[in-house]
Amino acid sequence: MHTKRIAALLVLTLLVSAVAGCAAPTPEVKEVEVTRVVAGTPEVIVVTPTPKPEPEVEEEEEQITLRILSLAWPQTPVEQELADKYFTPETGIKVEITGPPYEFVESKVREICASQSAEYDLFEYDSQWYGGAIMNGCFEPLDDYFEKDGLDYDSMFVQPYATYNGRWPIPVGVLTGEKDWQDYTNVPLYFIPWTIGTMILSYQHDLVKEAGYVNDEGNAKPPDTWEEMLEYAKALTVDANGNNLRDNPAEFDPNNVKRYGMGWYATRISDGVTQQWLPFHVSYGARFWDEETWTAEGIINSPEAVEGCEMFTRFYEAGVVDPATATWFVSEILGAAQTDKFAMSFTWVSFAGAYDDPAVSDTAGKWSYAPFPGHEQPDGTIKRAATYGSQGMGMSAFSEQKEAAWEYMKWYMSEEVQKMLVDDGRAGFASARQDLLDYQMVPGTAKWASLTSIIEGYGYDVWTYPEYAQLLDIQQNYMNLAYIGEIGCQEALDQIAKLQQRVLDTSPNNPKNQ
Repeated sequence: MHTKRIAALLVLTLLVSAVAGCAAPTPEVKEVEVTRVVAGTPEVIVVTPTPKPEPEVEEEEEQITLRILSLAWPQTPVEQELADKYFTPETGIKVEITGPPYEFVESKVREICASQSAEYDLFEYDSQWYGGAIMNGCFEPLDDYFEKDGLDYDSMFVQPYATYNGRWPIPVGVLTGEKDWQDYTNVPLYFIPWTIGTMILSYQHDLVKEAGYVNDEGNAKPPDTWEEMLEYAKALTVDANGNNLRDNPAEFDPNNVKRYGMGWYATRISDGVTQQWLPFHVSYGARFWDEETWTAEGIINSPEAVEGCEMFTRFYEAGVVDPATATWFVSEILGAAQTDKFAMSFTWVSFAGAYDDPAVSDTAGKWSYAPFPGHEQPDGTIKRAATYGSQGMGMSAFSEQKEAAWEYMKWYMSEEVQKMLVDDGRAGFASARQDLLDYQMVPGTAKWASLTSIIEGYGYDVWTYPEYAQLLDIQQNYMNLAYIGEIGCQEALDQIAKLQQRVLDTSPNNPKNQ
């Protein structure tokens, strides 16, 4: 009898346990009294059933999101599209690219560096800003990443550009070919190419042909010298009545200009006017400073520098550029190109995408491109120079997602992705990959003009040290005044030389002060 009672109570206990296990996520364990017979004597014991274990719920892994601070170039939204379409599905890593106006990017990165913020993982960054950011520890060296994956940076990209644009510090003589890039391969690598190029000349080929400037095949011929470019610009500056400054200047109405012969931006903001003036300055044989002695006086204001400045300012004096160009910057030059406000301009390969985009430009398909004209030497050769304007992609030293950031960098610089950017006309993109060089060299295109300038050593840069901002601010103010004729070139350059020398002499980075 007692045995049957024990069995019945055990069944009841198991049923209670099962019901309790189904009724709540965490079952309540109840103790049950059970009577059993031990050696003929009834004894009460406590039976505690074992609760049914809960099934384990796997936690969903949080998706990694890379944040990239970029520049508002035409290629930036295209890069975002490709990342969304290919990189994220392949890797599961989301990408968010932010491209504020150019003039605000450097200050934003300075703030991030000062606070050691992990807000951004990658920066698509202009080369003249390198020095200050690197010296403040903002960028992660990349040599070990390349070595780990068996990648050879030096052979992957066009030289000497790749050394100058990726490693720091590198003298400008490497870029121009005066120094051997192979002597600098042990300098730390901080950037992969984001863009490659120099400023180039754009011209509406039909207008140039109509003005009578053609080659032996009867096609539009770009100017070879600055003097020729000024002549072209006069012929192409037309008023509403069809008069131009070359053929009938007396009848020309400067208050009713339909289209100017030349377009560029010469603002004091950022490096606006410097970009336009530099090709004249360097092609006349002038330099900005001596990198070894940190000397500006007697160099930036040399007789050759004055000649180059005076040639540059002749375009404003002749009325072949819109007077408003003294305040123009990127948005103004793009808007003017797209609405047919000039026949020729100084531009960048990245801007050519906006010039030729039929969705936004009235002049799409009308542009051809060439390397800059230059200054004719006594022996008849032409010395050319072009403002260097390439950017790099670097990894934030404060990123908490460095492996994911490196995966993105590898994806971006792959042949497949670079070719997709090259082929997308909206991007205005030229690739620095050596194996895509021939593919891009189609004469008359923006890519060809820009890459030719790099390969031929026309590219020239200013400074990449932290003093860049101070030196540039001085230069911008006085050169803008010279451009509009408020002061002469000699006075402007003398003031620039004197004030820049003070900055260089007091810099802690000057070897004399170390």
